[in-house]
Amino acid sequence: MAIWRILTCMTLLAMTACEKRIGPEAPVRLTLQIDSKQGECSYLVGLGNCLLIRRHESERWSPMQEGIEGFTYEPGYSYTVEVWRQTLPIDGIADALPYRYVLIRVIDKV
Repeated sequence: MAIWRILTCMTLLAMTACEKRIGPEAPVRLTLQIDSKQGECSYLVGLGNCLLIRRHESERWSPMQEGIEGFTYEPGYSYTVEVWRQTLPIDGIADALPYRYVLIRVIDKV
């Protein structure tokens, strides 16, 4: 009987650990810095250019595959932008992007 309880608990733990997101969470307002040059990202169809972003000066630049809705990037300019970040449901897609970013405003363009 004790073994049955342990197996049941382990099964439930495994199921909740692998649980997928089933609905969007409340959007989060973020300020992002965008580098003046683009980085290289790996997509399903191959390599491509993507934005390099960071949230703070002390962070390293990291590639952003999602892009920002409503934002038009011009090479050679650095930006500080304010965006909404919304968590997306994954629904079992292995390479699904976890977030949707929507431009609120461009704070600075240098």
